[in-house]
Amino acid sequence: MRLTFLILIMALCISLNVMADRILYDNFESKDVTMNAWKPKAGANYPEFEISPTYNFTVGGKTCLKLAPTNMQDWRDMWHTFNKIKPARIIVRFYERGWKNKIKVDQQYILIGDGTTDEDSANFCQIGQTGNPAHDGHYSIFDSVGNAWIHTKTATDEPRWVKFELVIYDDGTAKVFVDNTEEHVFAQKWAGLGTVGFASYARNDRGGVTDGYWDDVEVYDTSEVTISFVSPNGKLAICWGNVKLEK
Repeated sequence: MRLTFLILIMALCISLNVMADRILYDNFESKDVTMNAWKPKAGANYPEFEISPTYNFTVGGKTCLKLAPTNMQDWRDMWHTFNKIKPARIIVRFYERGWKNKIKVDQQYILIGDGTTDEDSANFCQIGQTGNPAHDGHYSIFDSVGNAWIHTKTATDEPRWVKFELVIYDDGTAKVFVDNTEEHVFAQKWAGLGTVGFASYARNDRGGVTDGYWDDVEVYDTSEVTISFVSPNGKLAICWGNVKLEK
C-alpha cells in the first residue's frame, strides 16, 4: 500500500512538471557540458571556473560550479542567450558559507537581462553578494533601470544552499525571489528573457573571499514551476511539500 501510494505521488509530480519545458539545465557535473553551454562576451577571455567537488546540491551529484578569479579588479563572466522568452523562470542555487562565520563573497552574481549581455539589455539585473559592507549579512540585487542596489530581507547567516529566482510573467512584470521570499519588483516591464550569465569580480580590500559556489541553474518557459524532485535541502523529496506515509 505504501509503495503504491508513493508511486502515484511520483507519477503526479512528473505529470505536473512536464507541463512546463525546462529549456536550460546545468548541474555542473561535466566541464565539457558547461564549456558548451556558456560563452564569454565577444572578444573576451573565457571565465576562470572549475567543476568543484567541495559542495554539491544536485541529488546524486558530486560537484558544483566554482568561480575563483585570480586577477584582482577584473570581471570574468559567461553567458547563455535565449530568444526573448516570456513568460520565464530562472532558478539557481548559491552556496552560502555563513555570515556568522564572517564569510562573504566579494563579488559574484547571477546575471539576467532581456538582451544578449548586460550592455544591450533594456532591463538587466544582478543577484548575489557584492562584498560591500553596506550589504553585509544580506544578498544584493542590482536593477539597471533605476541604477539601484537593493539588499535583501533574506539574511546570509547560516551555511546552506540558497535559491535565487527571477520570474518574468506574461505581462512583462518581473520579480526576484530569494528562498521563496519576494525581494524586488521591477518598475519597468521586461520584453522577455534574453540572457542568463555568471560573473565574478575579485576584490581583497573589504574582508571578503573571492571564491564562490553555484549549482543547478534551471530556466523554464513558464512563470509557474511548483513541482520538483529536489528539496531545498538537497535531499530526494516527492514534490516540494512533505509527503508522510502511515507507519
